[in-house]
Amino acid sequence: MNLSDLSTLLAAIDIAVKRGAFSVLEIGAVGETATKLNNFLLEAKKQQEEAAAAQAPAEGEASAEATAETAAE
Repeated sequence: MNLSDLSTLLAAIDIAVKRGAFSVLEIGAVGETATKLNNFLLEAKKQQEEAAAAQAPAEGEASAEATAETAAE
């Protein structure tokens, strides 16, 4: 299971709620679980973006160093 699967699951929960698949007594627990899942997905996306941003400058620095070394030769 990956983040895409969890995102699909959240969308399925949303559709089920809109179509009235849960009773009034069940909807609280379903909504609470959907909120937790949504928060998890948002945090995971934020972490992925931060990791990508951290890698981008490091890759740029390595490329710049390689270019400098090539120019020095």
